[in-house]
Amino acid sequence: MASHFLTKSQIELSQCIEFGGGLALESYAALQALLNAKAGPEVARLFAEPLLSRGNDTASPSVSWYAETEGSGVPIARLDDAEQAAVVARLSRHLRAVRALLDDPDDGALIAAALHVADASDIWSVGGQPVIINWGMLPKDMARDGATRLAHYQKTFGPYLPLSAPPPLTSAERQSWQAARNISAPAADAETSSAKAAPAAATGAAAGSAVGGAAAAKAAGGRASDTAMPPPAPPAGHADGDRRVPMSAWLPLVVLLVLAAGVLAWLLMPGSRIFPQMANDRAVTDEATLAAAEGVNRALEERLASLQSALDGAVCTDDGTLLMPDGRTIEGMLPPDPGDASDIPGAVREAAPRSILPPDPQRVRVDDGADDGPKDTASLLAHIEARTAIVLAPGEGGLGSGTGFFVGPDLLVTNHHVIDGAGPQGVFVTNEALGQLYQAEVLKSLGPFEMTGGDFALLRVPGVNQPAFDVLETTETLKLQSVIAAGYPGDLLQTDDQFQALRSGNLQAAPSLAVTDGTVSTEQNVNSARMIAHSAPISKGNSGGPLIDMCGRVIGVNTFIKQGTARTLNFALAAPDLMRFLAGTDALPNVVTKNCAPRIERPVAPKSAALDGEPEQQTLPPLQPRSE
Repeated sequence: MASHFLTKSQIELSQCIEFGGGLALESYAALQALLNAKAGPEVARLFAEPLLSRGNDTASPSVSWYAETEGSGVPIARLDDAEQAAVVARLSRHLRAVRALLDDPDDGALIAAALHVADASDIWSVGGQPVIINWGMLPKDMARDGATRLAHYQKTFGPYLPLSAPPPLTSAERQSWQAARNISAPAADAETSSAKAAPAAATGAAAGSAVGGAAAAKAAGGRASDTAMPPPAPPAGHADGDRRVPMSAWLPLVVLLVLAAGVLAWLLMPGSRIFPQMANDRAVTDEATLAAAEGVNRALEERLASLQSALDGAVCTDDGTLLMPDGRTIEGMLPPDPGDASDIPGAVREAAPRSILPPDPQRVRVDDGADDGPKDTASLLAHIEARTAIVLAPGEGGLGSGTGFFVGPDLLVTNHHVIDGAGPQGVFVTNEALGQLYQAEVLKSLGPFEMTGGDFALLRVPGVNQPAFDVLETTETLKLQSVIAAGYPGDLLQTDDQFQALRSGNLQAAPSLAVTDGTVSTEQNVNSARMIAHSAPISKGNSGGPLIDMCGRVIGVNTFIKQGTARTLNFALAAPDLMRFLAGTDALPNVVTKNCAPRIERPVAPKSAALDGEPEQQTLPPLQPRSE
């Protein structure tokens, strides 16, 4: 018996389809034996095991559903596009094997009953495998005539297994079904061939939708064959074998398709739209990321507990400063020392390595000069902006974009997949500090991630002399460390006037850098690489950008996102993997090993207008929680 409980359905017995003197639900053992023998165990697992309770005077009938596949169950309509495509491909393949059994004079009746469900939401994904619940049933009070059931079938199983008539339940329907199948002997073979041809047709259609779509498929890690859909059902009332249509009937469709293809080609031509299709970054889809997701969950639980503890023990002083239980402010600073005349608003003081909320990067001060001599300081934000750049890779699929950061005066790191699709024009780099667009040359790359466990590229940008990031390599955990992700997400580029000016030919224009803050959730190994999962939001276009601690050092390279139904996980390749990639190259970034203790300016109280001749008084601004 299947041991993994899925759900419980409250039903009416009148919904259940009769079979063999009882209900089809009660013939589950026979259905399993049939499918195991003639279609294989993988197909047999398609139908969940029912445990029927017929109810009594106080309880209504119900069915508890169980599956052999472990994992959380969810209707496939709730999956994201990539997961849904994979499950649909498996479901269509399994149903084609079930379809072949409908013609069996002995076993076809049970198969026909099973190919009815109460609702389209009864087709689930469990652990990435399709599972059907509420099979052998129809909606409450629905008529059982062939036309009504066909309309219902087309809404439920129809998208995955098209049929021109509903699976036959009565003797008359089965005779009609067999007669239709015997009109042309090769009809069943033709239908099977059509189903097998569907992936090729879908691939051809995808090719006709231009390289932008192919780039999206590559970004998702998917294959055309996985997302191919079965062929559409013939019009109702036609036998499966009677598929001949006069050639003249196709002419309007052919003309329309030609016109649509022409318009689509024009839209995809570079420069023909204000916001052309841009190459998508890839997302982590490997099952190994499950461990990282579990680590993130644990980190979130720990952080929730620490926030609750801080809230319970926080106190507000007379001057309006909110102090945490450890005696520090919400940014990790000790309160001003009344005995120190220099400890005034604007003074720079060291904060704790881990704070309740990340400090304001405008008030964080970092060293911004050479090691051998007096060091200038700059705000963390200015420090990041000078060292981070947008990477543009025009190619056949349109204009691909990502992010990079300087590790030497003219050396910049990004992801391999950012520059992988570049065409003969090459790769280009710019930011506001550079002041113009520069062409870059690829010195070294490692990827794709799925094959090599790395996703790095080193570019030389001739003619520039930019400050470089330090890189942090530490054996201590980074968990709960405050971090900043910097980059050029594609959705923001589409509304950036400077980016549009750059695309229009103004080579001095540069888009604005976007920064987000958060904390490190966990560190995990994925595909033999060390990954940092963090809560600083990133999206497509951030790939190759730096993940930075509050001392301005790079701790990772933002590379992947894991998109789920409830949230998105953000992943960066850790600094040690980056340094191994840079070994043997001209890139020799300064490596530091001490974890960060940020230096933050005391907040400066705003001036208020003097009232009635009284001198101006200073008040501390209200403390507002910052977004993570």
